[in-house]
Amino acid sequence: MGGRQRVGGAFITGESQFVKPPPMSESSNNSRDQEDLLIQQVRKFVISPEEGNFGILAQDLYKHQFSVNLPFQRYCQTIGRSPDSIESWREIPAVPTSAFKLPEFPLVGLRPTIKRFLTSGTTTEIRGAHHFPDTSLYEYSLIETWKKQNFPTLTHLYLTPSPVELPESSLSHMFGTLGSNLSDPFLLKNDRFHLQPLFNQIRTEAPLFLMGTALALLHLMKTLGPLPLPPGSQILETGGYKGTRRQLSKADFYSQLAEFFAVPDHAIHNEYGMTELSTQAYATGSGGAHRFPAWCRHQILDPESGYELPPGEIGYLQIHDLANVHSVAAIRTQDFAIGHEDGSFTLIGRDPGALPRGCSRSIDHSLSS
Repeated sequence: MGGRQRVGGAFITGESQFVKPPPMSESSNNSRDQEDLLIQQVRKFVISPEEGNFGILAQDLYKHQFSVNLPFQRYCQTIGRSPDSIESWREIPAVPTSAFKLPEFPLVGLRPTIKRFLTSGTTTEIRGAHHFPDTSLYEYSLIETWKKQNFPTLTHLYLTPSPVELPESSLSHMFGTLGSNLSDPFLLKNDRFHLQPLFNQIRTEAPLFLMGTALALLHLMKTLGPLPLPPGSQILETGGYKGTRRQLSKADFYSQLAEFFAVPDHAIHNEYGMTELSTQAYATGSGGAHRFPAWCRHQILDPESGYELPPGEIGYLQIHDLANVHSVAAIRTQDFAIGHEDGSFTLIGRDPGALPRGCSRSIDHSLSS
């Protein structure tokens, strides 16, 4: 991590910062060509980060997003941060996740939306929206991130609805993109467990990879007795259970998973991602730290001052995702984390004053109803 420099705009949370801009004029061919070039450069960086420069690419992307995304441009102008005024990617303004909940000011660029992912929530809550004119870069990023984890090649089963049932869920889309050698690997249908594919796979005695939200896994353990998985099986949990009545430490949760499914702690993994991003971070075991791939970097910020904190101190997690070409690359979360010297980070928990969020909550709501 760098020194204690203030990160412009990263600590501004008020949604009023997004002032309605004048109508956008028709995009020029030059801007479209620039976006296509940036996508090519990001794809190249994903494959060979050692041959590229994250900082230069991040600043080029910021210039482009500033020029074509008028709500983002107005925000940057309001806080006095234009592309010409920054010297490092660390100074690029990050938008709070609440900005994605402003339907009148969608954070979109040049091209019309063909795919929209919504943040989780109940029907009475305002949900954030991440718009995509094309999901190919999003899918490319998640697949390459997955490959870098070196997980064993196993049969995938998912404790989520399918992307056909939930087309606006980024998690269901992610699992659908990862795929499976089974014709029907999704174990939630119409808000109910559909576990026969899981039972069938267990009977083969071949190891499997069971993935789902933390709350779906908790519901499954509450519904069934112990369910030993074949030796060599793996579990991926995501979404957390913050914002619910459950009080359970990660160590206790992983202990329950290990006992119920008969898998060791080192075979249990966490995926940290969010609808507003295109890239994920992974951690292994109850004490494992998270790490993003090279095209997605993080900062830890002091919640009060907005200054970047050195490794070892707790602050807000801020993320710069180069794969977010079509919206904004820099996102300020309300998750507390500690950064480490090796570039990884440890999640501490969500700001108690923040609104509950997470894909786990929506599945918990459906299974509990």
